[in-house]
Amino acid sequence: MEISYALARSAPMLEWEQERALIEGWQTNKDPSALEELLLSHARIVYYWARKLSSDQADREDLISEGIIGLIKAAEMFDLERDVRFSTYARWWVKNATITARNRLHAIVDTPEGTSKEIPAPTRHSVDDENTLLSLVSDDPSPEEHLITRSSHQKMCKNISEAMAGLDAIDREVVQCRMIKQPPESVKDLSVRLGVNSDKLRQLERRAMVRLKTELVSRGVVTSRAS
Repeated sequence: MEISYALARSAPMLEWEQERALIEGWQTNKDPSALEELLLSHARIVYYWARKLSSDQADREDLISEGIIGLIKAAEMFDLERDVRFSTYARWWVKNATITARNRLHAIVDTPEGTSKEIPAPTRHSVDDENTLLSLVSDDPSPEEHLITRSSHQKMCKNISEAMAGLDAIDREVVQCRMIKQPPESVKDLSVRLGVNSDKLRQLERRAMVRLKTELVSRGVVTSRAS
């Protein structure tokens, strides 16, 4: 789901009743047309924060994608009983999403191929939660759990397949070769095959994953919030 700057600027502002009807259409029926109209009318907020936080075009593209995800989450979480406009509520989500993405981009440090990044140790809270869960659950899944797991896996595969179809050819190729294919194709091999250098490929990979995430969220697939 991509909204150009020109479309965002020219999109009409919604009346109170219009925006609530669209939010209800998305929250209740997962109507993609309702979500798209709502996002289009408020995408100018995303572009404002993307332009405010970075002058680099590649970074701005990532910030815009994350800002759109922030808008989608705002549409999911908005309480229709509240006496407030959606733009006021959505502004916080967009600001938080774009600032978090900007900080993540600035924190990226490329590591040599073949080395691994240090994985942070789990907090005490997460360890306690895991131990509590393990003490309550049997090691052997029940037949019902097998069925639920298989059904969830099939649903996720379907969601990913549909989301992949929403990407352009180069993004699909990068996601397929770097994230889905086992073992994944190396940065060096894929960059040679696509005719780009390693740094450019990493930019393409980062962009492709952001766009895939956007496609998944727009289909109602809940993704974890960035910390």
